Amino acid sequence: MRNIVGQTPRGKDFFPREQIIKKIYRRLDAGNHVYISAPRRSGKTAIMRYLEDNPRAGYVFLYISVEDIDDTEKYFELLSEELLESSAVSQLIKASEKAQSLFAHFAEHIKKVKVWNVELETQQREKPKYSRVFEDLMRRMDTDEFRIVLLIDEFPVALERIAKEQGDEAGVEFLHINRSIRQRAQRGLQFIYTGSIGLPNIAGKLKATATINDLNIIEVPPLSREEGKQFTRQLLKTYGVRHSPKTIDYMLDQLRWLMPFFIQLIVQMLIDEYELEPRVISKADVDQVIEKASNHRNNIYFESYYSRLDKSLTHTESTLAKIILSEIAIKDHIPLDHYGDQREAQSVLEVLEFDGYINSQGGSYRFNSPILQLWWRKHAS
Repeated sequence: MRNIVGQTPRGKDFFPREQIIKKIYRRLDAGNHVYISAPRRSGKTAIMRYLEDNPRAGYVFLYISVEDIDDTEKYFELLSEELLESSAVSQLIKASEKAQSLFAHFAEHIKKVKVWNVELETQQREKPKYSRVFEDLMRRMDTDEFRIVLLIDEFPVALERIAKEQGDEAGVEFLHINRSIRQRAQRGLQFIYTGSIGLPNIAGKLKATATINDLNIIEVPPLSREEGKQFTRQLLKTYGVRHSPKTIDYMLDQLRWLMPFFIQLIVQMLIDEYELEPRVISKADVDQVIEKASNHRNNIYFESYYSRLDKSLTHTESTLAKIILSEIAIKDHIPLDHYGDQREAQSVLEVLEFDGYINSQGGSYRFNSPILQLWWRKHAS
């Protein structure tokens, strides 16, 4: 298992999250559409890619990132094209006459939409839409032979961009169209959505929470203590780094929040230290690399936590969020009632907690990750 930092590990480099994988299949077997809820750097995309690379019998998964989408019809055009061009669908067409008929009909109607758009049709009849053609496919995909699951990554980002570029009404309409398509879908096509920001938060701001209440939510928690040990041992073994079990325990104690990314970052730096001076890695080495992890050289990993606030919050909310995070970074924690009944502050705290910056356990708000806290104290306060 190679140590992949900042990219999506696949194949033998993916650390299996068996409980989450089983939970996802249980939801899909029951016919649900799923929203994977987890903060950034939690391994959501890696889980989706694992499903795509290792499907169970009867399932086909297709991963699509919609991060750059800022228009509803562009969204459904992308989904349609990816679906038609996927090797998985090609295999289904070869194996199933029903699939061949379904997708031939789908491809024909997508072509008509494209031709209309290119030729600047002047007739008075209503312009065809990718969303309607896609919805038609969903109504026809009633089959027990196979299930196609679309893995839609960064769906909340697409929603956010549509609302920002075209107004809140367009964002709400986008949510309504997606819900309508899910509600009318047959058994052959299902959705799994996820993203690096909270969908419920954005839908709440648009006053459109009802448009996503049909989604079955699965949370991706940090690794358990035992999983963290196993993950760290496997990574260190790959690179021949000598260590003691107590050192791994100590490292996990210091990290506290056992999301895969933070383990991988510290392990990468321990490997670098070992290569400079081969020795049994000690607790002092762990302390040293955790301090180094928060320096400016790692801005590439943490800057997104800062810039995300400006992108997804109003100027006033973003300013308040930075003040709150700076205060927690410096003081280490603040009481839950620190901001009293200030509605705006409570709303911002909810966003920060949902998106993985902080937690509200033990009567106080604290940073989830001590490394992010150190970085924020040094570079963002």
